[in-house]
Formats: sequence, structure tokens, C-alpha cells
Amino acid sequence: MNSRKTTERFIKYIALPFVAVILIVSAFTLNPLNTSASSDDNQLIKTVYHVYVDGKKVGTVRDESVVDETVDQILQQAKGKKSNFAFAVRESIELKPEKMFRPEFDNEEVRENLKEQLTVEVEAYRLVVGGQTVAYVSSKKEAKDTLLKLKLEHLSKAELDDIEKKKAENEKLEVPDLKPGERKVVDIDFSEPVLIQKAQTSISELVTVDDAIASLKEGSLHKKEHMVQKGETVQSILEKYHLTMDQFFTLNPRLMLVPIVRTGQAVTVTEKKPFTEVLVYEATRVQNELPFQVEKQEDSTLEKGQVKTVQKGQVGIEDITYTTRKADNQVLQKEILEKKQVKAPVTEIQKIGTKVIPSKGTGTLSWPAVGGYISSHKGTRWGKQHKGMDIARPSERSILAADNGRVVSAGWDGDYGNKIIIDHNNGMRTIYAHLDSISVSAGAVVQKGSKIGVMGSTGQSTGVHLHFEVYENGVLKDPADYISKN
Repeated sequence: MNSRKTTERFIKYIALPFVAVILIVSAFTLNPLNTSASSDDNQLIKTVYHVYVDGKKVGTVRDESVVDETVDQILQQAKGKKSNFAFAVRESIELKPEKMFRPEFDNEEVRENLKEQLTVEVEAYRLVVGGQTVAYVSSKKEAKDTLLKLKLEHLSKAELDDIEKKKAENEKLEVPDLKPGERKVVDIDFSEPVLIQKAQTSISELVTVDDAIASLKEGSLHKKEHMVQKGETVQSILEKYHLTMDQFFTLNPRLMLVPIVRTGQAVTVTEKKPFTEVLVYEATRVQNELPFQVEKQEDSTLEKGQVKTVQKGQVGIEDITYTTRKADNQVLQKEILEKKQVKAPVTEIQKIGTKVIPSKGTGTLSWPAVGGYISSHKGTRWGKQHKGMDIARPSERSILAADNGRVVSAGWDGDYGNKIIIDHNNGMRTIYAHLDSISVSAGAVVQKGSKIGVMGSTGQSTGVHLHFEVYENGVLKDPADYISKN
């Protein structure tokens, strides 16, 4: 809606059963010397009315009823089927009576002039912010509905009714008791007061409630300073603020000769600012998690790189009640009213291994099982060469590394079944076969006596046992020459 550019003129003439007319009586005095005037001459002296619209004469009528009837006709014609509107004329109409001898008047001329010069308006209500008319609506109810609907975009009708009731009773607005996760609107207002005033305007100026809300939100243009950001140009600034080049140069005349901007430079632009914004005061109660700390303790009994959690961490809980002040859902201010710890966090304690396991063997091999006995030695067996030693019937089935070393391979290998090869990096290699399961992977450094798998009967096997081979500098050796049962 276009804003009115001129001050509204005083309305002195409205549609009523009878037209109120300002009478200015002209003094008329007969010449005292003319006492012999005849009665016929007296009959020629008549009262006429000079008609003025906003101080300008538009003609003379024989009787004031001519003006009354003409104005009423103009109003009725404008009213048409719009019976729900109250119409009136904008201009001031004055009638000045004068007694004249054989007066001249022209009722039709005045009628035509009034029809041309009078502006018909409707009685309306306007929304005013900071002295500026924002919108016209047809009734006071629509004006109030505009502000109500604007507020109801931010809270429920029940919440608004509760707030308005407390204000009407001068009751103090306090933060209510809230449950965790609950939020409640404490108060609502406008950043700039919106006044509702009775007014008159043309019917084309009237807008709906939704259009009035849109006008309040859209606002008007205001100058502001923009700091040029990295990568911005004059063109990008024009696009951002919807300015033309002429508008930009009017605001920044110093840039007309050289239209180049630099990072950090201040330029003047215009931006629309709402006439008013809805301010919402909310109270919120939340329960937030408090992170736990992690305490790391070195442990020389654990292998380097190994981490063992001895106390699992637990998050704490913090209960916070706070208020916020928002303008159209943008937080302007936040104040914490109460903060308390409901549950303290539990520190997680981790043991960090520092023990370095050498990949080089000691040179002495240990028994690779937990108990058991040698069920078959290296040598000829059933007409074939048996490459290693078989160990059976252990007290428990863990398979142990015979010395420090690095795992060369760990996996399935045909007749060997699940097999592990360990290089002891001193010319020695050991092989462990027929395992039920494997506990290490290729590349792992293992410690002498550490568990590397579980005894089984995979591959070409005669039963549950460990097949154990020893190589020195690539030559197959008899394990019995290197190990003995402890």
C-alpha cells in the first residue's frame, strides 16, 4: 500500500441526515434615507448562499438544501452496495449567506462543481508506528485482529489470553515452575508501539488483515553502513541490497569516478527494516549432558599401544532454567536464572600400555603349550618324513609363542590347517599347525610365552594336538634339541 504523501485535511462535511453548514451572516443594512422604498422593492431582496470548498468559491445557490442534496447524492452513489462502510467527503464545505437585491445564482453550476471537486472517503482505522501510517483497515476490530494475529504467530491463544489477563489485573509476570524440557512464553510485546487511530481514506487504500501484517513486517528503507567483505564487488553489493547503480552512487558519490571497493571499506546502502517486531519473552528449562573426563594412566604391565578401560566414563546431567528475549524468533538476549548439577559425571580411567616387546628372540625356545606330552617326534613316520614334533593332551589348549618374534603369517595352509609362522629375527623360525583358532595376525609382535592360538585338529590331523616345527637359518631342525617340557 502506498503511504499518504500529504497531511489529511480536516473533514468538515460528513454524510448525516442533515448537512451541517457553516453560516457566515453578512450584515445587510438598508439606507436609512431610503425610507420611501416600495414593498415591491423589498420583495426583490433575497438571501443566497455562496459555496466554498476548502476556501475556494465554487458558486452561489438559492438555498442551502441544494448543497445538502448534492452531497447526499454523491455519498449515496459512492456507497452503492458497500453498506458496511461509512462514507464522508474529505474537503471542508462552507456556505456564506448574503442578502442581495435581485441576486444571481446557479444551482446546477454548483452541483456540477461539487461533483467534480469533492473526494469521497470511507471511515477507517489506521495502524501508526512512529508517527507513520502503515496501513488502513475498515474497522477497529480488523485493526485489533491485525495485532492479535501477528502475536499469535509466536504463541497460542491460551498463552496470550493468560498474559493479557495478568496484565489487566496488574499481576506481576513471573517465570513459572517448569518441567525439564518445557518452555513457556512469559510476555509478548512489540519493539515499537503500534497505535490504532480512527481516520478517513479512499476505499482503494483499505487492505486486509493479512496485507496489514505484511506491511508491518516489510517495513521501510533505512540507511546502514556495510563493511565490504573479501570477494565482494560493487555489483555483488547492488544485488545483495537490491539497489540500482544510480541509487548506489547517490548514497556513495565518492565512488562515482572509481567504482571499486576494497575489503574492509565502509559503504552506505539501504535496507528494509520492519516497522515493528514481535518481542517474545520465554522461559525454558532443559537438562543437558555434562561430558566426562578421560584419565589416562601408564601401565608397564600392558604392551605398548594396548589400552584397557578400568573405569567406564558416565555423562553427568545439568539442570538449567533460563529466559530469552526474541525478535521474530531471533534470540536477542539470554539470561540463566538457575543452574544445578543433577548428576556428576564419572571420570573414565584408561590404562595405557608402555611395555615394549622386543621382536628379537632370546635364542632359547620355551614349551609352546600348557602341559601335554610329545606324542610324536620329528623323523620317519609311516614311511614318510614327519617334519616336526607333536604335542598332545595339554592341561588347557592355549598355544604359546616359543620366543619373542614377529608373526610372518597366520591363516589356513592346506594339510597344516590353521597355521602360524613366527620369525624370531635371530635366524630362528617356528611353525604352529592344526590350530582350532588363531589369536594373532601377520605383522604382530609377540612376546615369549604369550597366547597365539588354541590347539585343535584342523587340516590333515590325527586328533587334537599341536604340530610344532623349528627352523634355523632356513634349515629344518629337531624341536627336541631346542625345547623340553618344563
